[in-house]
Parts: sequence; structure tokens; C-alpha cells
Amino acid sequence: MGVDFGEELAARGHTVRLFEYRRDNALYKNKSTKAAYQLWILRLLERACASWRPDVVLVIKGGPITPNLVRRVKARADTLFVNFFPDNPLWMIPFGCIEAYDLFFTKERYAMRSLQQVGLRNVHYLPMYCVPTYHHPVVLSPEETRRFASPVSFVGSRYDYRERFVREIADAPLRLWGSGWNRSPDRVVRGLIAGGPVYGRDKLCVYSGSVLSLNHHHPMNDIVGVNTRAFELAAAGVCQLVDAKEDLSPLFKPGDEVLVYRDLAELRRLLDYFLARPDDARAIGKMARRRALAEHTLAHRVDEMLHVMQERFAIGATSSGPGALA
Repeated sequence: MGVDFGEELAARGHTVRLFEYRRDNALYKNKSTKAAYQLWILRLLERACASWRPDVVLVIKGGPITPNLVRRVKARADTLFVNFFPDNPLWMIPFGCIEAYDLFFTKERYAMRSLQQVGLRNVHYLPMYCVPTYHHPVVLSPEETRRFASPVSFVGSRYDYRERFVREIADAPLRLWGSGWNRSPDRVVRGLIAGGPVYGRDKLCVYSGSVLSLNHHHPMNDIVGVNTRAFELAAAGVCQLVDAKEDLSPLFKPGDEVLVYRDLAELRRLLDYFLARPDDARAIGKMARRRALAEHTLAHRVDEMLHVMQERFAIGATSSGPGALA
């Protein structure tokens, strides 16, 4: 995600330096060494900011980024700290970290309202996005069709709540892709597994090879907001069946661009109806893709982010000054 933002900003003429704060190695994943490793990473980031003196430090999620680091950097230079948080910040980041940023973008309107109710004025709503270069329809080869195609797909990790949901629709022609499903104690659920996590073209093959693709939100991560999968599925041109969220209808039109269910009975009716009418499902997927490309790309989100920064802090949207991305 950080690379996505970096490439988009660089394409606009901004000077961008990437800083990988959460490196995938044993020191980070080991509980006994994680705290010391994060402290080392923060020291490297502070040194980078001191030597480079960026106009903006854009942090993507940034759990390890502490308020003290933000204050130290800002004391030495006129640097803005901006966070784009792709999860629910109310339960995934300390409150003090949210308040430390000059701007904090959240995909979750419920979180935004809750934070504003207690006096935070740095919070701004910014939904997730698609990247057309990576999210698009593909034509499956015969081998890819055998491997990835199915009437109904679901791409996502297993957890107890989601497994209970899958168990309720296990009689549907459903195939599961994602981590953790092979640990399910339920033999019926394990029988639906098509494979583990999928990325790149493999994921696009799953999407494009489906008549319908389920989008089941996390009950705590997405209170009223919409997850990344909603935009990925739309950009891939697949008809998605998604549980109702308050923020969904301003983004995609229910019935025309997405299929929305409020309970299991409605989900079953939609499954039965559109599996019998795959051409109708494909037409909805095409409409979703058109909307995604017109309004919901990363470029649209960066436009909004730069507009807010310009409005609040007079940071030019087309300036080419230095920026750091953590």
C-alpha cells in the first residue's frame, strides 16, 4: 500500500522517499524482540527525517510510529505528519497516536464521528480504493479455468465469525481462498477450500472466473465502512455479494453495481436468482467496474488527500517538494 501511494505521488512530480517501517523478518515477528526492533526502526526514521527534512511524512497505518517521535521530528522541522489508516483505528491504534498527527484519514465514518465527538479536529474520511494497474478483469486460460473458476468464490482469511457464516451457506457452489481455512475443525467447511492466499494474477483469475464473489466484512474492522475487497472486486468487473454497510450506497449503487444483503435469507435469494442468470450478474460487474474507475481509484484518493492538505495547511497539490512515506 505504501508503494502504491509512493508511485502515485511520484508520478505527479513529488519527490518521494519510501521508508519500510514494518519489515517482514524474524525480529519483527518474535514477541521477545519486536519492541527493541521497532525502537531501532523509529531511530532510523528519525534520522532519515532529520537529514532529508521532508515537507510531509505520510504514514500508512503506522502502529509503531509513536507520538514522541512525531513531536521530536516536528520540533526540528516544519514537517506535517499525515496518516492513512486502512483499518478501524478505534481498536487498532492507541488514542494518543491518532491525536499526534496533523491529519488522520480513516475509511470508517463511525470512527471519524466518534473521534470528532471527543474533540479531535484532525480526522478526515477517506475510503479505500482500487489500483487499475493491478485490479482488472482477466481472460482465463483452460488451465486457469480448471484451477480458479467457480460459480461463487470467497477470498479472505478464516476466523470464527466468518467460518460460522460460511457454514450457513455451505450448500452453495462455493470455493474458499485464503489463510487459515485448513485449520477449520468443520469437515464441511474444509471441503470448500480451493487454496490458500492468492495474489496478483491468481487472485484476478479467481475473481474473473466467478459468477458471484462474496464480500463478507469483518464485524469489528468495518462498522459502517467498506473494505478494500469491495473496490478490488468492482475494478475486476465481478459481481459482488456484499453485506449491507452504511457507507456502501454512496460508493456503489445497490442492485445496479453491487448486490447487497441484510440477512442470510436475502443472501440465499440473491445467490439462487443470479446463479441462474449469470449474464445479469456480469452486467452488474461491468457497471461496478465503470464506477470504480470513474470515482474510486487511488488517484482519486490522492486527489482528495492533497486537496485537504492544501486547504488546511497550504501544501500545494502540484508542488514537487520532498515527502517521506512510512
